[in-house]
Amino acid sequence: TAFMVSLAGLLMYRSHLMSSLLCLEGMMLSLFVLATLTILNSHFTLASMMPIILLVFAACEAALGLSLLVMVSNTY
Repeated sequence: TAFMVSLAGLLMYRSHLMSSLLCLEGMMLSLFVLATLTILNSHFTLASMMPIILLVFAACEAALGLSLLVMVSNTY
């Protein structure tokens, strides 16, 4: 699955920050798709906000990761 491929990429490219961030984004995207499809298939309307909350956390994680990347690249 996409989650396992992203996890393998994260484990392989630990020393490269940009590659690690891309792998984390791939993991979050696969979790978002899984959560969305699960909620759509189960017709569980009470949990319909969970994919949106996951997407918000992924955006915050991406913003923090990119700011760390800029901070590290400015010091070298």
